Amino acid sequence: MRAIKKIELPLLLLALLAGAAFLLKMCYLSLAFNCLFGLVFLGIVYAYVRWRHEVTIPLVLLALVFVALQVDALGNYFRMYGRQFGPLQYDEFSHMMVQVLVTPVFVWLVRHLLERWGYQLPLKLTGFFAGTIIFSLSAFYEIIELWDEVYFGGHRIWSIHDTATDLQWDLCGIILGTLLAHFLLRTIAAEMRAPLQQSRA
Repeated sequence: MRAIKKIELPLLLLALLAGAAFLLKMCYLSLAFNCLFGLVFLGIVYAYVRWRHEVTIPLVLLALVFVALQVDALGNYFRMYGRQFGPLQYDEFSHMMVQVLVTPVFVWLVRHLLERWGYQLPLKLTGFFAGTIIFSLSAFYEIIELWDEVYFGGHRIWSIHDTATDLQWDLCGIILGTLLAHFLLRTIAAEMRAPLQQSRA
């Protein structure tokens, strides 16, 4: 166990670096690779959190994260970026839907961490804190797009208003995702309580 703990931090940093590199280059990768990497990366996260911290992330929440990755991957595969998608540009739709789909797992993680630290906060307040974290990560993703544009020859910034527009739709998605999280977490909690109530009866 001690040997594992010694290499745990370097492995975590390597995983974070791999995730950041994936986000940087996923728009240039094949759909098959994006699907496979997403499944493997999320599987590793699930296994690590369950083994190291004895926490089981609800699979439905991880499935939503996987779907979020596919929203971006499919948009790149079908060359939808820069095109109209209903009333929105696909870039705007993608930013909003990704946040809708990833916000529930962040709300769940923040709530679980707060409970472990002895804080019992209302779900709405937990959602607010989780939303601020996600919005900060969204801003960091915009920095990743800038790096790709400036240092790696990519084309990710479509106009002078691209970053502000992306963050605007990110914020809309986070708000909708927080509402979705509120519904999903209450449903998951109710399903976990049902067997206990049956056993007591």
